[in-house]
Amino acid sequence: MLTAVESALVKNTRRWPRYQTNLPVLISSGGNPLKPPIPGLASEISRSGMALYGGVCLEPGDTMRVQFQTSDKVMVAGVVRNRSGFCFGLEFLTLLGIDDDLILVGSVLPMPDDEMRDWFERHRGDLCLAIASVLLFFTLFAWGRRPAVGKSQSPPQPSLTLWERTLVSLGLAEMPEAPVFRGNPAVQVWVDQHTALYHCPGTELYGKTPDGTFTTQRDAKLDQFEPAARAYCQ
Repeated sequence: MLTAVESALVKNTRRWPRYQTNLPVLISSGGNPLKPPIPGLASEISRSGMALYGGVCLEPGDTMRVQFQTSDKVMVAGVVRNRSGFCFGLEFLTLLGIDDDLILVGSVLPMPDDEMRDWFERHRGDLCLAIASVLLFFTLFAWGRRPAVGKSQSPPQPSLTLWERTLVSLGLAEMPEAPVFRGNPAVQVWVDQHTALYHCPGTELYGKTPDGTFTTQRDAKLDQFEPAARAYCQ
């Protein structure tokens, strides 16, 4: 049995860190591909090897093939370096690559910081393209959802943020009612005291009815006067 100092030295001399796991695998002998694989369980794994349990009769130096029960059925091959009962230490014939085992690595092995940086360096162009595509999509989506600018008589559309427009388009929120357009509140109108109506500039009776006065459209509405043509003054 290794002492604590020896264990620390072995750990420090390992090139790749090991990670504890419980992954079901299928084990087969490299020398007999026709023999049905035997179920096993991986207990430790790194990029250069693994420790696993399985009921196979293999000795140090024999070749072993291991298939992980993932969606992509990742298969690795290695050489048995040590055995204790049905616990085997396997050294991979080919180092697990970052690109070739993303599913396995993503679910079992967190990538060390240096490898993470290396992966981002090699995929920087793809990441930038993906981010640019997402930004372009949201930009076009927001532009397409902009309120249409019509004539001055058209009622203004409710102002929504990009997030609010997204919720409305997905059916998770309702479009708020458009504000009612009530004309220019500062425009000068002619108030007819007898009919309780007011006339807009340029109309036939503007400034001509008896006992009328000029005031703003805002004040006319506050005094309960209604527009004569049933349309607010611009």
